[in-house]
Amino acid sequence: MRSKWILLIVCIFFFLSVFSFSLFLFKIYPQKKTKIYYLPSLEYLKLVSGTFRPLFAEMLFIKGILEISEKVPQRIDYFLKLFEIVVNLDPKLINAYIFGGVVVPRNKEEIALGIKFLKKGMRLNPSDWRIPFWIGFDYLQLGIYSKVIEYYRIASNLPQSPSYLKSNLAFYYYKAGKAKEGLLYLEGLLHSLEDKRLLKIIKEKIKWLKGLVLLEEKVEEYKNHYGIWPSDLKDLVEKGLLDKIPQDPFGKGYYLEKDLFGGRPQIKSRF
Repeated sequence: MRSKWILLIVCIFFFLSVFSFSLFLFKIYPQKKTKIYYLPSLEYLKLVSGTFRPLFAEMLFIKGILEISEKVPQRIDYFLKLFEIVVNLDPKLINAYIFGGVVVPRNKEEIALGIKFLKKGMRLNPSDWRIPFWIGFDYLQLGIYSKVIEYYRIASNLPQSPSYLKSNLAFYYYKAGKAKEGLLYLEGLLHSLEDKRLLKIIKEKIKWLKGLVLLEEKVEEYKNHYGIWPSDLKDLVEKGLLDKIPQDPFGKGYYLEKDLFGGRPQIKSRF
């Protein structure tokens, strides 16, 4: 009996010693906890989800949202793969396209990948205005205003799109240096709109663009007549090409922005 107690005491002592030594080693050489970011294959998820694919897509989408602020290795590849799996399980989960195409990208190269991802969503959901809108937003971040116009126009013509998309296009035509095209577009809208408030806004923007177009034409006329570009819009009045500078209904007045290399100056608004 005594030998059993001795054996028990020895075992307890040995266990406590090992445990204490393990704690000692952990304090000296702390182990880093590394989270493993793993994504099961699409084929496997399709197999196990059966008729519950939208539910599995939603669960994986939530996983992506929770991880998006973490320091994920190969971040853009991981999240685009994650949201790619999500939309393959549920092509109608629009927010997955928005997160993958807009929230995840952080630089120009990643934004280009985001646009590619959103365009896939646009093909699968051609009647949803939100996807072309966010494609336009990505192009806005890249400063490619002709593409902003293209996709915002698509979005503005789709069901349930907000009315401001149509009127806001005037600004992007202006930024793209295409005031005349913007004027033609807005004038074409006048006969198809019934919203009186929107009509009023668009008429004001037509007035704004008309001022820009008129000044652009007069600047060109000045160059053709005198062989040089005007240095200021006041030159157009002084030479009799205009009675007065048109009023800018939105900004603080039109002005002439000179080209650094002596090329055609641009008409701008002071906002």
